[in-house]
Amino acid sequence: MHSTKRKVVPDGGYGWIIMIAYALHHFVSIPIMQGFGLMYKDTFQDLGFTATDSALILNTNAAFMMLCGIINGPLLKQLGYRKVSICGAFLTTVGVLLTSRATNFTHFMIAYGLITSLGMGMGMSSYPVALNTYFTTKRSKAAGYTMTIAGLGPVVMPQLISFLLYMYGVRGACMVLGAVAGHTFISAILLQPVKWHMKQIEDENNELNEIIEEKTDNDRSKSRLSSRRNSSESINDEIEIEAIYGIDTPLAGSLMSLAEKERNQSISSRRRFSLSKSKESLAKSKIREINELSEEEAPLQLTSNGGKVYNPEQTIEKKKKPSLLKRIGKNIVDTFDLKLLKDPIYVNIMLGMSLAVFAELNFSLLTPFIMGDYDFTTQQTATFMSLLSCADICFRFLAPYIGDVLKKPPRFMYLLSLFLLIITRFSLLWTNDYYPLLCVAIGLGVAKGVRTVYWSLVIPSYVPIERLAAALGIQMTVNGICIWIGGPVIGFIRDLTGSYRKCIFVINTVTFTTIVMWTIEMVYIKYKSRKTKNTQINIL
Repeated sequence: MHSTKRKVVPDGGYGWIIMIAYALHHFVSIPIMQGFGLMYKDTFQDLGFTATDSALILNTNAAFMMLCGIINGPLLKQLGYRKVSICGAFLTTVGVLLTSRATNFTHFMIAYGLITSLGMGMGMSSYPVALNTYFTTKRSKAAGYTMTIAGLGPVVMPQLISFLLYMYGVRGACMVLGAVAGHTFISAILLQPVKWHMKQIEDENNELNEIIEEKTDNDRSKSRLSSRRNSSESINDEIEIEAIYGIDTPLAGSLMSLAEKERNQSISSRRRFSLSKSKESLAKSKIREINELSEEEAPLQLTSNGGKVYNPEQTIEKKKKPSLLKRIGKNIVDTFDLKLLKDPIYVNIMLGMSLAVFAELNFSLLTPFIMGDYDFTTQQTATFMSLLSCADICFRFLAPYIGDVLKKPPRFMYLLSLFLLIITRFSLLWTNDYYPLLCVAIGLGVAKGVRTVYWSLVIPSYVPIERLAAALGIQMTVNGICIWIGGPVIGFIRDLTGSYRKCIFVINTVTFTTIVMWTIEMVYIKYKSRKTKNTQINIL
């Protein structure tokens, strides 16, 4: 027996550089998106944009970024996460620079709503795939450290934007942010393929297989030896017969011929049985092949008496040449791995996350406008957002350890964070003073920190790594649809009620819908598994 080595993902090593690259990208790109409202809220009013117009620009950016997920899955499969992230860095930088020159609604929609969001969407898809490719057992801690470092961006960026607005105005501040966005090229180049950093380990499974094979060989040897012994015992019996009756005696001859005849008949019977079994198996496979075809696909042939039978030759010919529409459909399903939508648990997870992401993203984008309803200055709003982000950072770091203590899966921890978000958002409606609102900001940061860490782990904890890119792509696409449809509705409600604070009711209702969907599924799965277990016990 000899041990062999096999290559596995590093689960560390260069994976920590991937973590830093992921954090750098989110440190730069996410705060630019969140700080856009802080930077342009006064400019939008000066340009005469309504709340619906402002919401449409902000949500088009977020929605199109998510909708790109459907094409990012195939792109990641064909090009890899490194090339996709480089393209994303280029588009993000160009889009922010073009936004700095925007003067009308259409220009904002193209530069910020489409180009910038396309670049951000590519980055959002490529970095999680890279991180999950490099880590297995340390995945939750790597995600926690990543989100902790990335969380420094929302702390620093509001203060930077406030300073840039004071020094250079809106256009100059946006141009500087375009230069900051150029740092995503560095993070993209750091995303090296995992095959460059695979580590070798002793193949314990191979050693176990060798032991099993050796044991199997011994068992086979013993079986052959036992067979030979039985055979030799049979020969000895015949020799005894010869010794007792004499080889020339009629009885001995008849006994010998009878034994030989029975042996030949046994061999012949076994051969016939084996042949009949193979014919039967072949016939069943043919029947199965025909039954799998629908009545439209399996051509019928009229018999002489008017009946109908299947024509196998036409069936095989038809099967070899499927219709063009079916080939196109199959290619689409295979390219985007749409078979994932047959899994009801994945669909429930994906829809629930899309609703929760829509609610949280709209709340984050509208936070500067909500603070505007309190008549806060730009500096006060920036302080509120920075304090929220500080609490967010602390609990991004602590969230994996809290999960280890509670010993709960990522989806449970995500649900817990949604409960906290609903409570703290409602708290904004119960106070009007600045300093109590800063306490609410801390509560929002705590809930958001836990949510951010486990948001990136819910789908990877259920979907295998080889289907993760497609699963994330589908989820981001549905995110985009929800944001694009729901975003203008939030703006319309603000125009109708005259206050962004009333939108909190709608946002919390959407979040609570996710909690209800997931809770029903978990209760049903638990009930079904318990029922199956009881049935098995009763059978035993």
